Amino acid sequence: MKRTRILQVLTLSLLGLFVMGTTQALADVYMKQKVHTSAFKMMGQEQPEKDEIMTFWLGEKAARTDMETGKTSTILLPEQKLIIMIDHNKKEYSEMTLDFGKLFDEAAAAEAVQDPETAEAMKKMPGFMKNMMKGAMGGMSAKVTETGETKKIGDYNCRKYLIEMSIMGTETKGETWATEDIQIDYAKAFAAANAMQATMPGFEKVLQEMRKVKGVVVYQTTVSKIMGSEATSTTELVEASEKAAPAGHFAVPAGYQKVKPAGR
Repeated sequence: MKRTRILQVLTLSLLGLFVMGTTQALADVYMKQKVHTSAFKMMGQEQPEKDEIMTFWLGEKAARTDMETGKTSTILLPEQKLIIMIDHNKKEYSEMTLDFGKLFDEAAAAEAVQDPETAEAMKKMPGFMKNMMKGAMGGMSAKVTETGETKKIGDYNCRKYLIEMSIMGTETKGETWATEDIQIDYAKAFAAANAMQATMPGFEKVLQEMRKVKGVVVYQTTVSKIMGSEATSTTELVEASEKAAPAGHFAVPAGYQKVKPAGR
């Protein structure tokens, strides 16, 4: 199992946590952000700094992110407990379940091809040990601190929050500036985020913490530590509005071929 694929799931779901409201939305939610990631080194590989434009769409029963660099999209379908990863250059897509029990079973099946002895041991593993491993796969925690500090960023009056998060061994600390000036209704984001609680250990507590961030994130800086490496990133809001998503935007484009995710 590739750790980065599961982190991709969590990243998509957590985007919704910053944009929650309390009443029913009348249209899809659209957000456009500029994301800068610093250069870093992981497992002996140099990763150059990168600037990307990311768009986020939230519909009634689905969410989607699009990265202009690389031409990739990720679609979250909470009711089906499914995430779809699309490569537009290759016109291919892969699917991953949000059911961590199923993920464990699929990992065991994949292991059978590479190491039959290990796979057999996994099958015989007591149920409580499997649950512990599943918990380790999805374990997460978060802490949000409202500083009381305010400032104006562009046209928005913002409040500063400090966020500490742990997801599968990745430790992230961030400084977030959020505004309540943008009048967008985000109840659908709340529903999408809640759909993850049943499958991801610790997500409910993360959700409760993230409710402390009031409004829409306008600017954010984060420092993430994973596998001995450190990467910094900044996210800046370009646009936020309510409007109808393009037809078929929460589905795989016609003619795309389904493939198995890398590492499975």
